This record gives sequence, structure tokens and C-alpha cells, in this order.
Amino acid sequence: MKILVIGSGAIGGVSAGILAKKGFDVDIACKNEDIANQLNTDGLIFKVKNRKYIHFIPAYACVKETPGGYDSVLHTTKSFDIEEPTKQVIEKLSETGVIVSFQDGYCEEKLARIAGTDRIVGAVISWAASMNQVGISVMTSGGEMTIGKLDGSDDPRLDNLEFILNSIVPTTVVNNIYEHIYSKLVINSCVTSLGAISGLKLGALVLDKNMRNLFIKLVQEAISIANELKFEIPDFSGIINYYRLVKGTTLYHRIRRHGLIRIIGIKYRKVKSSALQSLERDEKTEIEFMNGYLINKGKELGIDLPVNEQLYKMVTEIEKGERKISQQNLKEVLT
Repeated sequence: MKILVIGSGAIGGVSAGILAKKGFDVDIACKNEDIANQLNTDGLIFKVKNRKYIHFIPAYACVKETPGGYDSVLHTTKSFDIEEPTKQVIEKLSETGVIVSFQDGYCEEKLARIAGTDRIVGAVISWAASMNQVGISVMTSGGEMTIGKLDGSDDPRLDNLEFILNSIVPTTVVNNIYEHIYSKLVINSCVTSLGAISGLKLGALVLDKNMRNLFIKLVQEAISIANELKFEIPDFSGIINYYRLVKGTTLYHRIRRHGLIRIIGIKYRKVKSSALQSLERDEKTEIEFMNGYLINKGKELGIDLPVNEQLYKMVTEIEKGERKISQQNLKEVLT
């Protein structure tokens, strides 16, 4: 069983490292030749549960240079950078090979237009990783994964993928992956954007009452979209029921939802917004595929999403250098 990991960043590096450590035949396609040379010389360095590992995995400067014959491709590049690697990897797949979308945001439809629906598997990742320097990836919190075909079919190839991905974190196959992707999109629209504008990790974010109020408002806006599309958002990672979170207006209900958000923050306290990591490296964020996706859906359905729109505006201003990352931004959104 031959595996290709596209992307040597935080998620890609940890995934490739763990799979290689477990004995799988893994190659990794990097962003450029310099990164590939570094990995081939120094090895892929990754940390899991405070333990450091080094594995020498064949690394290539791009997908086009890989040898091919892959049964499973884990596509871990940023959402805005998925098209070209996907076009290149089609001819590298085995006859029954599939591409698993590890992106934040809803990218599976775009991938399916390039490679065909039968080749694409959606995935929801509820574990986190960071990369402070090239070639060194750190799993910052455990979690699980959910996978499924876009058409909900019971594809036998999913059993092989489940076996592979279980080596990284517990993995479950579902027949309604679209709804699960949307559930992850909701949490990303909250945590990723709020972390980006404030500069805080999740543990520090949940201590801020302004942030918790924004979190609740963002969930309400996402539910309004789901209601119009007539589907129910599944619980995220078995711990967040969005409907229960926003239900009720009494003091008891307010205390309960603020308490739940604090509990989530404690569990994932080390999680650092992927958008914040991008901004710190002067790179583009994936806000277009998170809050931007919800905003576009809202426009299609005639639903206003004022908090999402304000956060989207702030993040793009930070990208352009027109705004600084600051906790003051949280208060500004509320006003």
C-alpha cells in the first residue's frame, strides 16, 4: 500500500512521520526543492506527546517528480493552493487510488471537479499541529478523524483508508461527510478567525468574555445557513452540540454555554489558529474558505452574517498590513 502526502507543513509533516514510523510506504511532496533537500538530508522531524522522532522519508520538490503508483494520497496543502498539485497527482494514482482532502474549509467539490468524484474522499480533522520552523512539525493536541465519500456511498476503499488513518488518530467512516465538514467549518470560522485577529491560542482566547460572545454569535449565524439548507449540523468531535450551545436565554443557559466554551478551550488550550500561523509568516490565510464560504452561502440564500463579515474584513486587512493583530480587535467586532 503506497501513500503520498502532499505538503510538508504541520499536518502533513506529522501525518507522514507517524505513518512512516508505523511502517507504511510513504513519500512526501514538498512545496519546493529547498524543503525537499532539507528533509532528505536532515530527515523529517516531528513531535508527538512531547517525544521527538526523526524519519527519513523520500521527499520530492513537487508532485510531478514523485514516482507514482499511489493507492492513497493525503492532500494537506492550504485551501488556496490545491489545484495544481491535484492536477499533477491524477496521473500518479494507482488504478483504484483516492485523494483524501485534509484541508480546512469545504474544498472537496473543487477537488472533485479536477479529479472526479470517485477519486475524492472528504475528511474532518479534529486534531491539531503546528510548525515553528521548516521540517519540524508538532502535534499540539490529539483528537480524531472522520472520512467519507461525497456521494455517501459505501466504498470498500474507505476500509483501507480507515486502517491507514487509524495509525495517526482514531478514524471513523460516515455516509454524511458534507454535514461533518460543515460542522468543522463552523468551529474553524470561530477559532481560526478569532485567533488570527487577536494573536491568542485557544486556551487564552476562551478566558476573554468578548471572544466567547463572538463564538456564540458565529455559531448562531452558521446555524441560520444550515437551517435554510435544511440539514442538521452534527456534533463536532463528540463534544460540541451547536444547537444546545445556543439554546435558551436565561442566566442558567448563558452560564452553561460560556462554561462549555471554557471546557473546550482547556482541552485544546495549545491550539494555535492556522490563520494566525500564516499571518506570522507573512503568508495568505484560508479565511476565504472558512468565514468567506459562509458569507457567500449567506448571499446566495439572502441571509446576513454581520459577525462573519466583520471578521473576514479584519483578517484581510491584517493580510494587507492595514491592521495589527491585537486583542482590541475582539472588542471592535462586538461594537
